[in-house]
Amino acid sequence: MSVNEKSNTTSVSPEAPAPVAAVVTSTQPLLNLPVIHDAAQQARNLRQVLQDDKQRIGCFVGAGCPLGVYDAAGEKSITLIPAIVELTARITAGLSNSDQEAGSKSKYKEHWDALCAECKEDGNKEPTVEDILTELRTLASRRGNASVLGMTKTELNNLDEKICTLIAGEVRKTLPEYRNAYNRFASWIGGVNRGSPVEIFTPNYDVLFEQAFEQHPIPHFDGFVGSHKPWFDLASIEHDAIPPRWTRLWKLHGSINWEKNEETVNGSKISRVVRVTREAADGKVMIYPSHLKYDQSRRMPYLAMLDRLRAFFHGKDAPRLVVCGYSFLDDHLNEVLLDGLRGNRNAQCFALMYSGIDQHKRVVEYARKQSNLTVLAWDGAVVGTRLGRYRPGTTGGSEHQPWLTEVEVGDGEVKELQPRSRLGDFHYFGLFLEQLCGGGNADAQLTY
Repeated sequence: MSVNEKSNTTSVSPEAPAPVAAVVTSTQPLLNLPVIHDAAQQARNLRQVLQDDKQRIGCFVGAGCPLGVYDAAGEKSITLIPAIVELTARITAGLSNSDQEAGSKSKYKEHWDALCAECKEDGNKEPTVEDILTELRTLASRRGNASVLGMTKTELNNLDEKICTLIAGEVRKTLPEYRNAYNRFASWIGGVNRGSPVEIFTPNYDVLFEQAFEQHPIPHFDGFVGSHKPWFDLASIEHDAIPPRWTRLWKLHGSINWEKNEETVNGSKISRVVRVTREAADGKVMIYPSHLKYDQSRRMPYLAMLDRLRAFFHGKDAPRLVVCGYSFLDDHLNEVLLDGLRGNRNAQCFALMYSGIDQHKRVVEYARKQSNLTVLAWDGAVVGTRLGRYRPGTTGGSEHQPWLTEVEVGDGEVKELQPRSRLGDFHYFGLFLEQLCGGGNADAQLTY
């Protein structure tokens, strides 16, 4: 996963979705917005796109999606992989535990705290692991060997390695055995015979999609070929000769099971990226959260993955991209998405946002200038560059439950029922997709 929301990273997304109660109170700044959008009609538009077997369809899945794995009762998130705020807290605890196990010689937590304090002095309120890794790597890349903040270059590099190990541990999770959003997503992909393959783009480096696809089973291609130790093969990606029924899975920031491998073959040393069945060792190929990830994304194999996102928008047809779990906080990914939408006016992007429209100012700004970018948030939308709230009475009744609902909004005794969209929550988006492929009787397809 990509750890970052300054990528929704695992990614691990840097901002955790707000609880529903908090989201409801966030509606107040919207009171002055026009009430213009029909929530049910927007859900129908999305349904029509996802049911079409002729159009090219892509899904951009961010770090918020693992938070959409709910408990077996479907009542609340089990936080399978944390967003970046919770991830930062877990790393802090992990460094403290490491120090206790290693004794007085270990100073991971002390050095971490020094970097946190330095980040706060730069104006950050509460620094995340992304801010801290950026500061750490900037200091480690300086010239000379003098200590900074009481840390030598060796200590900085050791701390970097320890933080990345803890991140990998949080990402290394398996899907629960009961049916969940990832299973429902896989059912939707397998439920329609399409002329073009579904393409999934994700900055996350978990293997949750791979698990879901193999359980159903759904054939997929991720840029690797071979069977004993599959290797990254650029030619296979560029020629794109894989059958359409194979879903494409493009991991923009690498994966927990990608490894840089050096071997000697016929007397020559060969360096290549391979996919392993275990967690990758020291040569993990992942872009960890830091502000330096833009530069890292311009190298192989990440560059080839980004090129697939660019290529998705090429052509004179009308590709459709659905974004879920991503808060548009990664500039290098936003650049590719927006360039694609500007370059192909027939393309259409639906951005499904978890929380209130006022909490996603960046994507709202994009959508108000870009008519083929539609934003559907918890309490409002941007459609055709028009920003507004959902009109009361437009939830569509039972047709759109439970992903559309109503909440009471107002002060004192004067309250009003207003529509709310849960489609930005991967759990409810999964239920939405499940309806498209015939309901929830697909459990028998799973092969655990």
